[in-house]
Amino acid sequence: MTLDTFSDLPDALVRDLLAKATPVASVVGANLTSLRAERSALRDQAEKARLICRKSDLDVTREPSVVGIDGSYQIHHLTAVDLCASAAVAVEGTSKEAKRHWPQPYHQMWVDCVPHEMDTTGVLRGMMVSMELNLAHQAPHDLVLLDGSFSSLIIYLNQALTSLSTCVLPLRSEFYQRWRNGLLEELKGLLKSDRTVAVPKFTSRNELRQVGNIQSTVETDGKTLATLVLDPGEYTCPLPILMPGDTYHLPLTTVMDGGRIDLCSSKDVEEINSALQELKVVYFRPYRWLPALRMELTGITASSRVRLSMVLEGITRQFFSPAVIEPYPLFIADRMVKSLGSGVSVIEQVVVQQVAGDAADLETTMLCLQNYRTEGGRGGV
Repeated sequence: MTLDTFSDLPDALVRDLLAKATPVASVVGANLTSLRAERSALRDQAEKARLICRKSDLDVTREPSVVGIDGSYQIHHLTAVDLCASAAVAVEGTSKEAKRHWPQPYHQMWVDCVPHEMDTTGVLRGMMVSMELNLAHQAPHDLVLLDGSFSSLIIYLNQALTSLSTCVLPLRSEFYQRWRNGLLEELKGLLKSDRTVAVPKFTSRNELRQVGNIQSTVETDGKTLATLVLDPGEYTCPLPILMPGDTYHLPLTTVMDGGRIDLCSSKDVEEINSALQELKVVYFRPYRWLPALRMELTGITASSRVRLSMVLEGITRQFFSPAVIEPYPLFIADRMVKSLGSGVSVIEQVVVQQVAGDAADLETTMLCLQNYRTEGGRGGV
């Protein structure tokens, strides 16, 4: 904490904030103490339910090649226009024996200025997902790690397609072109692939409680519960993520350029939901110094001990230091996409300088190019 941490806050608010620190710490400490006290009982429940497995019991697999993919988007709201950017990056994992396929990060990017519209964010985020899916489709690796959950891909694409008819033209045209160029097929292929693993940083889901029936007196998520229950080198047996009847949606049609166009068919949506129903979650704790990882696997991977062994081996090899708190390629990709905002800020400065240099009315031009708000986000969910 630096001296200027509270520089923009009034003294009274700072005092009230600091006064809350001790009570909040007490609540957190009490919850963790309760969870630690229940550890033996929770592990007994998991063992009786046959939820705990050991990686060492699986056949030793060859070293798989691994790639991690993450995305980001940025909107810089200027007075007259929105400066928008969306990008995704793919980073190859560490390797001792496996052949390196992509020695340098691969990326995709879109940047443009568009008029102010309410539906820009949804479509721009969908653009980010389209880039992530395209990089995942192109990757020649044994394992493709996605920073986020499978369900977030469907949710973001649904939001983008639903907002397409009211989105500004440059962004709408670019996203629709990507959709026409096979994005739907890439999505369906991803959900059925034996290479794809989704690794969300956080989710409120707790299949260990809902499906495995591990009951704790403290309300917690599955990742925290698995961290308590699992010893290093252990993982949970695959558990279903969705309940029977849970479904996701994509719009079948939309209105563009004065006419109604088809986006997908009912059969496509049924195929996607069928693949989602096959998804399984596995919690895995490679080392003592790591919390459990939440890994979402496709049905074909979860049902194969060979593929599951390759996933566990590939992810284990991506941890080599306590400083790396997620699989190495995702760790690096995450740091890269976090820098997108800084890159767009540079573009903003260049745009302002160039437009101002050619302006007949400098004062009005500068007023129209003032940045009053910046928003952004990443693919990790």
